[in-house]
Amino acid sequence: MPSQVFSTADGPAGPLALAVPPGPAAGPGPEAIRRALRGPPGRLALHLPAPGTDARRRVALALLEEAGRARGGALLETATGDLLLTETDPPDAARAEAALLRLFGTAPERLHLPEAMAVLLALPAPVPAAPRPPPAPAPAGLETLADAAPLPTLLRRDGVLHIAAGQPRRLALLRLRLPAAALAAHLGPAAEDPDLLRHACDRLRARLPGLLADPAGREALLGLAAPVPLLLDLPAALLPDPPAPEGEPPGAPALIAALSLREALADGLSGRRRALHHAGWGLATRGIDAGALALLAPEALPTDLLLLAWSPALAGRGASAALRRIDPARLVLEGVDGQEALEWGIALGIARFAGPWIDTVMAATRMAACAQAAGCTRAQCTTRAAAATPEGRAGCADPALLGALVPA
Repeated sequence: MPSQVFSTADGPAGPLALAVPPGPAAGPGPEAIRRALRGPPGRLALHLPAPGTDARRRVALALLEEAGRARGGALLETATGDLLLTETDPPDAARAEAALLRLFGTAPERLHLPEAMAVLLALPAPVPAAPRPPPAPAPAGLETLADAAPLPTLLRRDGVLHIAAGQPRRLALLRLRLPAAALAAHLGPAAEDPDLLRHACDRLRARLPGLLADPAGREALLGLAAPVPLLLDLPAALLPDPPAPEGEPPGAPALIAALSLREALADGLSGRRRALHHAGWGLATRGIDAGALALLAPEALPTDLLLLAWSPALAGRGASAALRRIDPARLVLEGVDGQEALEWGIALGIARFAGPWIDTVMAATRMAACAQAAGCTRAQCTTRAAAATPEGRAGCADPALLGALVPA
């Protein structure tokens, strides 16, 4: 029997409180609950708090419906969006629980049947759910639309500034980002689905190595007076798979792939690292926050750089203790939003910084060195500097200075 979806009107207070519709007839919701309670012991009902977004709700519905299919369990929905699967077997429940915990960080509550009789019978009668509009259909040519998007103009530059006592400030790294919002405008309704948007972003990111492979073309595109390593948000699956190397690496890598923490922890990455170095690639781990530092040994991550996501929680005792085990030369502090973050990083020995406050510092430094600065505002200078193409930097009277991000 296929699972069914029911909803309720506003009702009394309580985590699963449902309103009783007028009239004596029992609706399909109470009947589904009664049917679940008449079965043999050892079965489960599952209660999941409201999943939130429409995309999450669709995923939760699919997983719970699959869990209830063998038993014919019905899926009910409360006025607050909570989902209740009336009946499932423990193995099916365990699979749904593991998937929901992995995806949402929240596992459904188990209600043992028929022991949960009092809980389920206390629920007033639900009413059938009103049909919800289906998600916007993805166009058949999603990949064609992604391929047609002008990748260079969508890219954004973030300068990573080297700041150390007794040394001039200089550009240490250039991070190239592909903002999902910038690509979404080229995809139409398909961009409303997070999975489709992520797929389209990855398809464009796959073009980055080819776009940036030629040093001369790279410098012409990015407008850099002196080459610096490029930091790219690139999934591990898109990295080259070079043969086993011989000898020492040819030099410092020109391209550095910033991997997610999950990818950096994956098996096999450590073994690929040396071959990637010989192919001109370095590795970084992005998105390391105070919570991640409390759960892992960051010094053991098999990447060259560790990109720290700044928040005041990083200054806590536990996070600082973990970071002191790491060579500061591996650390980059991102999201720097003021003097507090900068001073904390310098005290820890960090010398590379990025974030909105760093963008402002670089704009102020450029304008102080620019003879034409009187015709611009700092906001204009910051916005133009973020563009990855000469066309995006149009309007600047000193494009070489702007392209370099900071004076040489």
